[in-house]
Amino acid sequence: MNNRQIDLILLRDFPMVQTGDEISDLILSTMQKNDIEFIEGDIIVITHSIVSIAEGKLYQIEDVKVSDRAREIAEKIGHSQERVEVALLEASEVVREDPVLITRTKQGFVTDFSGVDESNAPPGTLVAPPDNPDKSAKRISDSLSRSIGFNIPVIITDTQGRPWRKGAVNLAIGVAGMSPFIRNVGKEDIYGHELRGSLVCIADQLASAAELVMGQADEGVPVVVLRGVDFEEEDGSASQIVRSDSKNLFR
Repeated sequence: MNNRQIDLILLRDFPMVQTGDEISDLILSTMQKNDIEFIEGDIIVITHSIVSIAEGKLYQIEDVKVSDRAREIAEKIGHSQERVEVALLEASEVVREDPVLITRTKQGFVTDFSGVDESNAPPGTLVAPPDNPDKSAKRISDSLSRSIGFNIPVIITDTQGRPWRKGAVNLAIGVAGMSPFIRNVGKEDIYGHELRGSLVCIADQLASAAELVMGQADEGVPVVVLRGVDFEEEDGSASQIVRSDSKNLFR
């Protein structure tokens, strides 16, 4: 339990990211511009779009060759043929095609359109999630940690829907420098009962909290510093969050 205030610190005036940029360098320079210094326990939350842009995970819409299957799905659901085609390219499995294209991505996440989007992408392009968001998070975390001198965990986020609930929220698709979970097994509740199966996905909680100040439109806040959060420092990853098929009640 957190016994202190939790702060969400915006990195204002973050520069427009270009392919080949080092996100960690941009974070450090923007923090300096905002007169913010890291303290131990800080966590960096980053929207995946700027990581994808830096890593070149962009598709030029005019260069996308639309397959017959993509054309058929796009006509059925009323979406861009190019977006559907790129979503199929980024998918390892199509879960359903109608009324929304739902896929399992190559990274293992089940979401609409494989996370491919035109929003917050440079003009004329579609942005897809990083090939390996955990690896991307670790690279940024390691670089920041070396520069600062202590561990700086990183969470990379994407906005996704959830089974049985309306509305999308920010979720963690990449994690480094921390466990994605808080394990409460063995602790006692307020009545003294021992908790036997309480596993909290703190990475998703923090991703959603950061979205309150990041927004999803033209806010221009792709990076947030979270301060005052208790977490378990370990070599964690977002891949640990994905439930195996044998334990998936929604299939």
